[in-house]
This record gives sequence, C-alpha cells and structure tokens, in this order.
Amino acid sequence: MSTPAGPVTKPRVVVIALSYKLTTRVKSYVQDLVDAGVDVDLLVAESSSTQDADLDPQVRVHRVLDVEASDITIRRIERGLLFTLPAKAFGKARSLTVGRPALKKVDAGLALTRRAQSKVSKGIHKKMFWPTFRVMRPLILSRRGQGPAVDLDLAHADRIVAADQPAVPLAWRLSRRYPGVRTTTALDRKPYVGDK
Repeated sequence: MSTPAGPVTKPRVVVIALSYKLTTRVKSYVQDLVDAGVDVDLLVAESSSTQDADLDPQVRVHRVLDVEASDITIRRIERGLLFTLPAKAFGKARSLTVGRPALKKVDAGLALTRRAQSKVSKGIHKKMFWPTFRVMRPLILSRRGQGPAVDLDLAHADRIVAADQPAVPLAWRLSRRYPGVRTTTALDRKPYVGDK
C-alpha cells in the first residue's frame, strides 16, 4: 500500500534589490524565475524603484519605504537644513525688497547671497553628505527592511537572494534569523531553470 504524495508546492524565491532602480540583470533574473514557475517575492527600497521596471504581474513586489527622501529622518533633516530653510528665509527677505527702488542694492545683494548659499549647499550635499549616506544606506535599509521581510513568512522560502550590494546587510540579517533558508548573492538560475 502506497501513501499518497503530499501536495507539490512551487519553489519560492525572495529577491532583495535595494538599489534605487532595478538593473536589467535583476529584472532578467526575476523574469527567468517566473517563467520557470517559481513564486517570486521582490523586496525593493521604495515605490519608485520599480516605476519603469515592467515586471511580470506574477511578481509580488514589497517595499521597505514609500519614499526614501521623506521616510529616512537624516535625509529630511539634511534637505531641510541645506535647501528648504535657506530657500524660505531668502524668499521671505526678498519679498520685502523686490520692487522697491530704495532697496534695489539690498535686493541684488540678497539675490547674490542666495545663489552663493545654494551653490555651497549643493557642494555640501554632493561632497560631504552623499558619500557618507551612500555608505550608511544599506545599514539603514537593513534595519528598516526587517519588518517588511518578516511579513513575507520567509521560513517557507527556498532561497533569499541579495541581488545587489545594498541588499547584502539585510540578507545577512535574514540568514541569521532563518538558518534553514539558503541565502546567497548569486543570481543562480540553475536550480529552477535548468540549462539556460
């Protein structure tokens, strides 16, 4: 007497891609898995990460953040201090001087100072803030991404794939939390696609 076989479940792969936009390589990998009948969950950084990606509707897309620039506190503070606050201050000051002949030189001085301040702010953003933030971003996303990742019920996944460099810290944390799930950085199609 033979025992009936249990229901065959489709393999499930969770792909973590936390760069700002999905690369062609990641999109191709995800599509190959879907074509092979694999259930694919794709965890991305924010809503705009998949904006122009043209993904298969079978891919379940999950987001760590809605909009990174407003959801990460340090980005909001930096934008406020370097751009928003000075723009409002100079705008208010210029509203008092524009169109007044007696204050023409003051207005010209404010306009010149505003341009100089804008240039300095852009330089600080580009040369100081952005290089530091780029290093810290994967760690911030790793911490913020644990909640959405846990909601995916990863204990039943076959594989977790860190598809890009920013995804590595989160994948490492998840591999420690789910030691029975294979975690890799390789976009390896062979277990699912065969000789492709």
